Amino acid sequence: MALESEIKAYARRIGFDVVAIGRADAYERARRVLEQRRTEGRYPAFTEPDIAVRCDPRRLLPSARSVIALGVSYLTPHRSRATRAGTDPKGQLSRYTWGQDYHPLLRHRMQQLVDFLARRVPGLEAQAFVDTGPPVDREVAAAAGLGWYGKNACLYVPGFGSWVFLGEIITNLQLKPDPPVALDCGDCDRCIRACPTGAIREPFYVDPYRCVSHLTQMSGSIPVELRPAMGLKVFGCDVCQDVCPWNADAIVADRPEFRPLPEVGTAPSLIDLLTISKGEFRRRFGRTALAWRGKKTLQRNAAIALGNSRNPAAVPALARALASDPKPVVRGSAAWALGRIGGAAARAALEEAQRRETNAQVLEEIGLALRMLAGETPASATKPARAT
Repeated sequence: MALESEIKAYARRIGFDVVAIGRADAYERARRVLEQRRTEGRYPAFTEPDIAVRCDPRRLLPSARSVIALGVSYLTPHRSRATRAGTDPKGQLSRYTWGQDYHPLLRHRMQQLVDFLARRVPGLEAQAFVDTGPPVDREVAAAAGLGWYGKNACLYVPGFGSWVFLGEIITNLQLKPDPPVALDCGDCDRCIRACPTGAIREPFYVDPYRCVSHLTQMSGSIPVELRPAMGLKVFGCDVCQDVCPWNADAIVADRPEFRPLPEVGTAPSLIDLLTISKGEFRRRFGRTALAWRGKKTLQRNAAIALGNSRNPAAVPALARALASDPKPVVRGSAAWALGRIGGAAARAALEEAQRRETNAQVLEEIGLALRMLAGETPASATKPARAT
């Protein structure tokens, strides 16, 4: 059996759904795109700032000759049950956060593959990366023939759609590359039309600073004008993937490690998230991919989602957060939410907080909320609040 076939067979045996092999050439298309984004002030957050390192495998492994692109489907049959109704409104989590954190899982499996190759080939050199490493995972995968780009800039894998975690191994082995995938979106633009914030500015170009997934992970206060479009989302956003026809018939791999953890579910209580303790946050979300942003971010997002629920049942919890939460960004977001929901109890909580609050950014949020209640300012009004 050829080494390429052995690699693919072993990778599937240890838990990868798809494998493809590419050359360790520089990714010039990705480099041009990233340089343009930097010029526009739209370089993606949470990524390696050195574009050359991201786009040239030989900067990471000087002896590199091939790249093994790998993918694991995280699609399960479960559905989110987010709801505005009732006494306990439920928020929405992106599908990739429902189960175990994929980073250590993929790293462990890739190390198994590296160990397999080391036993098979003397003198092996290899470096494995998943998501948080420098390489542009989607570009690596596309160049290796693992999939193709959708207009939402997601990587689509034949059969599995975009519900795939990606990783790659850069190696000094000279391996036969796979052909590119000859599929595309055609005339379909459902993802562009469905994006709640208009972040997909044109095919294949997502403005990261308008994308709801970024908004739910950014630090500080979320721009006021984008908050209503977040709906009930408290971490991540799957809208552009949910509406995609390529995903309608995606294989449901239903891997146990990516099924919703009992303590997480698919639609957690927003009030519980707003009031969650540090210990409870670690217990419930410590094993998931959302844990890295910490509980403050989740509380801020829960407050905004409660405001978007327009559910009066959330007012007491929001009023308590506004009065006593030690974090200004949570108090400020709770104030906005109270202004969005409205009613006498919300107004009373805001007026009381206005007399007591000392943080300037939170006071701005309270003033905005009171103007919203008076009908002077819409919920999406721009306000430069950057409470942390």
